[in-house]
Amino acid sequence: MRVIFLFLCLLLFVNVFAWNPTPQIIEEQVAQTAFTQLTDFQNAARPEYNAYLFAGIIYLPLPSQSELSTGWGIHEGFASRQRMGIWITNDFKSLRYGLGWFGERQGWDNEDYLFLPHRGNFSQINQIHTLGLTVADSSKHLLFGGGLQYLNAKNETFRWWLLGTWSRFSIIPNFHKSDLQFINTQLFLQARELRGNKDSWQNYLPDLEFSFYSKDSVKMFVSQNIFKQRLYLETAFWTQPGDFAWAAIKYYIEPSRLVAFEATATKKESDEIYYGGGITLPFLRVAYNHADDYETFFKSRGIWIIEFRMALGTSGESFFSLKAPKQAPSEVKELPANKRELNPNSGE
Repeated sequence: MRVIFLFLCLLLFVNVFAWNPTPQIIEEQVAQTAFTQLTDFQNAARPEYNAYLFAGIIYLPLPSQSELSTGWGIHEGFASRQRMGIWITNDFKSLRYGLGWFGERQGWDNEDYLFLPHRGNFSQINQIHTLGLTVADSSKHLLFGGGLQYLNAKNETFRWWLLGTWSRFSIIPNFHKSDLQFINTQLFLQARELRGNKDSWQNYLPDLEFSFYSKDSVKMFVSQNIFKQRLYLETAFWTQPGDFAWAAIKYYIEPSRLVAFEATATKKESDEIYYGGGITLPFLRVAYNHADDYETFFKSRGIWIIEFRMALGTSGESFFSLKAPKQAPSEVKELPANKRELNPNSGE
């Protein structure tokens, strides 16, 4: 707890700057959110897993951090991101069938809200939903799935997608009608006890991810275990010139990844580099200038973000966070046995 307290105090001394999203950035965020939802589904729906549940609401403690910038000036209001999702399974004979829904509402409103957008002047609210079915054979480490994705932004759009996972390799393409939108491939070389891999030198192999948006735009993500599956170096970069890239040092209290400390560095499209960090707890995330928020929250920068959240996966009776190598630690208390009950012929 002392480490968490000191980390929060360090973040509180960081300067806070105003950040002004624009209608164009809010509209462009929809495509990135659609991609993020599918990759989260890809990570959650694994052959060895049986459920995943998440929910999150971002809260900005300083309203001045999210004023909207338009051609008419700066407008007071609130940027928002509210998301929820679930993937559940049921075994039937030798197969495991799954049903999943991931949904998100995001945008900007001139009044703060939780359930009903105000939709007043300069309001811009978007919705993205992903629905899918899966079938898996955990004994062979195989999973197949597919479904629909609904985007309600400037225009309503339906997409469809497929998912295939075998052992440590996974691929998910996304289509609009017959047009390919992107392909995301994963190669998780790092050994994970959650998937039946034993501890070995394979713990120090990297996790790789390649996202193909077009022939000129490819994103590469690398996660490298540095120390006992607790300390990681992660980086992401794009092949297309002008795209931003980031790097992060992440420390997890346990390999289950339910508690994390992060320090990030982000190179914006203008080649400007800025630094940030955050702390993630089972039901709360506090971050400042974080690279992940720049990518998923309207290119936010120089601001505080507080997210009330829950994200837990299950494998058998164990709990873990997304992409975790091990389950959460559990305490098992052994009660002393009653010898009379164990030995009825003792004569006592």
